[in-house]
Amino acid sequence: MPNRILTPVTLWKDFDESLPLDEEVLSEAREEDHFVRDVRFSGRETGAGRVRIYARYTFPAGEESFPAVVVLFGAGLPFDEAFVMHFVREGYGVLAVDYCGEKEEGLYTVYPKNVDYANFVRAGRRMTHCDDSAKETSWYEWAAVARYAVRYLASRENVTAVGAIGLRAGGEVLFKIAPFSDLSCFISVCAAGWLAYQGIDKFGIAGEKRIFDEERHRFIAGLDSQSYASSVKCPVLLLSAVNDKLYNYDRVFDTFSQLNPNVEKALLFSAHGNGLLGRHTVTDIDLFLDKNLKGHTVFVSKPITVSFEEDKERGLIVKSAFDPEGEIKEFGIFYTENITAFKTRDWTRLLGRQQDLTGNVGTVPLPLCEESKKALVYAFVNYSNGFSVTSKILEIDAGKKVYANSCSRSRIIFSGEDGRNGFSYYRKRARAIADCFIENINEEEQILPGFGGIKGIDVSTGIISYRVGEPRFRPPEGVTFRFDAYSKCDALLKVIFFKDEDEETGYAASVKVAGGGKWKSVLIDPSDLKTEKGNSLDTFGGVVSVVFESADEVLISNILWI
Repeated sequence: MPNRILTPVTLWKDFDESLPLDEEVLSEAREEDHFVRDVRFSGRETGAGRVRIYARYTFPAGEESFPAVVVLFGAGLPFDEAFVMHFVREGYGVLAVDYCGEKEEGLYTVYPKNVDYANFVRAGRRMTHCDDSAKETSWYEWAAVARYAVRYLASRENVTAVGAIGLRAGGEVLFKIAPFSDLSCFISVCAAGWLAYQGIDKFGIAGEKRIFDEERHRFIAGLDSQSYASSVKCPVLLLSAVNDKLYNYDRVFDTFSQLNPNVEKALLFSAHGNGLLGRHTVTDIDLFLDKNLKGHTVFVSKPITVSFEEDKERGLIVKSAFDPEGEIKEFGIFYTENITAFKTRDWTRLLGRQQDLTGNVGTVPLPLCEESKKALVYAFVNYSNGFSVTSKILEIDAGKKVYANSCSRSRIIFSGEDGRNGFSYYRKRARAIADCFIENINEEEQILPGFGGIKGIDVSTGIISYRVGEPRFRPPEGVTFRFDAYSKCDALLKVIFFKDEDEETGYAASVKVAGGGKWKSVLIDPSDLKTEKGNSLDTFGGVVSVVFESADEVLISNILWI
């Protein structure tokens, strides 16, 4: 079928998920208040035998009945016990399913030889392209595994309802089964669809287009998540981390907007995690599952409507309409003036004032830089029950106009009064759960007082700033990088600048911070910064990010160009 374009309906119309499961229990153990069971069961017939699916089923002990979730972790990643146990402690059974197949150690799903490309380690073009038809791809086999996994879990006598959580590639897989499987809800984490559009900025040059060949049309029609969205039948929660290097979060809302309008849906962007999700997103997951799997009465917000307008006194403002049924705890916006480089944006948080909230419609002034003219903005709201949602990412084009609240370029990148604005956790240093969630870091504990009560941000977890690449904060020619540092004890601080968006080649300098006493002023010139091969940074022009890290508790503040 070399030229056949299959849609979701035609791709799956003949799929048979009624074959016997042939369950085999490989092991079972009781650990305190739960059981852990390794199982195999059969999946689809490929023509050369049936797929033998491996999964780990963890479920509460002593419960006659409980809801359960299928969990698909990111492609090539192991099951994360901490993630699984969070839901077991909440009273759910969890079926962690391996769809990636062959690996060097441990149990895994066994695919027949005629679909060897379903093994992630050898997926190759069968994962990224659709050279024949959508049926001859890794995605088809992975979705087939997921469909049988849902059926397996639903067949357990003590399971009352089945939901699903997919992380990264696992989220893309769930979109492909949601129209056909008997799910009560699903949650997609850091998965946007639009895989055929990789390398194409959503907010790029006006009129920029790419002509797709027939192979790309086959991939889009049969495999990309947005093609399945309108057929989804159950409630959906989409969680997305900004500045993630692994997918284009700009397009998450495009998939969200195409979801069936008759299903409950919610969207949440998470900033300041450098591609990882904050702890508030877990609250959303818990509440969403409570409502849809446990049948609890839980308020889940309708989507936010966001727009912008000019106010004669306040200048350029962002206007957000929230769910009229919700009791608002706080609201505001995140914005960036970096339009095209989605991997390296500084998303600044501006909290709205209660006096600017009328009838669950709030306004927040946007201090756009006079030289920027454009910005990207999304609104957020936290409700009294802990549920949070965000709006779409809105592109604002101010043209040549200067507003009453417009501001000039700034050499001051950060001060202790900025809170965490200007910084994110450094993903390469931060501890992560399931490669998606920040582990046990309290944001409020990162801003600490140093000498004289002056506040700074703690760098011991590793922090990164993209402000050095933002239009407002970009360095003038010939400048020196300056900041203040404080530590109670002698410490070594590492400063790393990056000029590439994937942060692969860093220019680093080590700074000794003497313990105690007052804040120490640190000056760094480009020539002080070197790669591992000894190459010096020629200029601060073109840098996109700066990282601070230390094994000790070091505070930094008052960062600027001089």
